[in-house]
Amino acid sequence: MKFFLLLTFLVFFSSVTQSQNLEERLTGKWKMSKVVQGGQDVTEKHNPKGNRYFIFKRDGTFESGGDPYGINTGRFFVNNLQQSLFIDSNVGPDDDSMWYVSIEGEKLIWKGFGTEWAEGFELIHVRDQ
Repeated sequence: MKFFLLLTFLVFFSSVTQSQNLEERLTGKWKMSKVVQGGQDVTEKHNPKGNRYFIFKRDGTFESGGDPYGINTGRFFVNNLQQSLFIDSNVGPDDDSMWYVSIEGEKLIWKGFGTEWAEGFELIHVRDQ
């Protein structure tokens, strides 16, 4: 019984610690490596020159850039319980987006949610060393 309680506590503590550190773990520069829309790889369309990036800054702001869309800035908000991310673009509300995110090693996986269109998207970025 003690073992079961200890195991339960460790699993819970691990998940809480991981979610509390999401914003910290996002901080830095990430290079886009793959874009999937509706189950199809559309990376060539959305990142034709392989130069798209996303920078999460410690102050809660971001910068993204690369071809074909150019530079964008704004704020981001993390929901630790949902492991989700809200991107509040300075371009305007039509460019805002919501994502479930996970980090696996040096890989950041974004899965869109909130609208049917957004739910069809998955992005994969890799940390820029």
